[in-house]
Amino acid sequence: MLDILKGPQTWLMEDELYRRFCALVHEATGLSFGENSRFFFEKRVEMRMAAIGVATAREYYQYLLYDSERVAEWDQLITHITTNETYFMREERQLRCFQKEVMPLVWERSAGKRVRIWSSGCSTGEEAYSIAILLREAGLYPENRVEILATDINTRVLAKAKSALYTEAAFRAVDSSFRRQWFAPEGAGLFRLREEIRRRVSFSRFNLFEMDKYNLLLPFDVIFCRNVIIYFDLEAKVKVMERFHDKMRPGGFLLLGHSESLISVTDRFKLIHLPTDLVYTKEAP
Repeated sequence: MLDILKGPQTWLMEDELYRRFCALVHEATGLSFGENSRFFFEKRVEMRMAAIGVATAREYYQYLLYDSERVAEWDQLITHITTNETYFMREERQLRCFQKEVMPLVWERSAGKRVRIWSSGCSTGEEAYSIAILLREAGLYPENRVEILATDINTRVLAKAKSALYTEAAFRAVDSSFRRQWFAPEGAGLFRLREEIRRRVSFSRFNLFEMDKYNLLLPFDVIFCRNVIIYFDLEAKVKVMERFHDKMRPGGFLLLGHSESLISVTDRFKLIHLPTDLVYTKEAP
């Protein structure tokens, strides 16, 4: 979640340059920054300038455009301008709907084929691991028939996700029995996920705005994109949803956050009412 802070009276960069920075970041990531997030944005840029020894914001802008090390620096900048707020079993009603209503439909239609699930914008991994735990609880979906891919643009949070090591804060929406069943204590206040769940999830860096990279993805049966597109403007939402539709199997399901909607974004997904929640689907021909 982006941290929205009001800025001071003096700025690191002039107005025109700030607008150029925002446009550059938007083009690369889909993230939208405005005046209300200027202080946050400029402070993060200032931190990166100090880290690489760049004297002015204009020089840093040029660095992002042309320097031979710009790819690595973009990775660092993205890490600094995105923050990630998540925890196990977030929006549990929707996850239970996935477990008890969505997956049986997907499984029935799979006709013996591998089922593929994508947790896009996975942050530190709690969503993807929650999905894996729910499938394990159901006991109906063998590991070799279900593939869970978890992706994020931020390499720092991906590293934490791969470690599967969490503090108490990650368990604030679940009772203590959940943690005891699936995690083992490791150090003061730390808990590591059981290996049988960890191996069910594959993590990879993926920028939802690198449109050519979608060609590398196989089709999915279920796509989770929860609490991600709220940080995109309309144009960005449309682009991402078009790609999601292209990479989803007919009859597949799209799960957004409860505060998110595709109204005025696209009509290519149909909103359907299941007994316990609302989900989007790509209708079969």
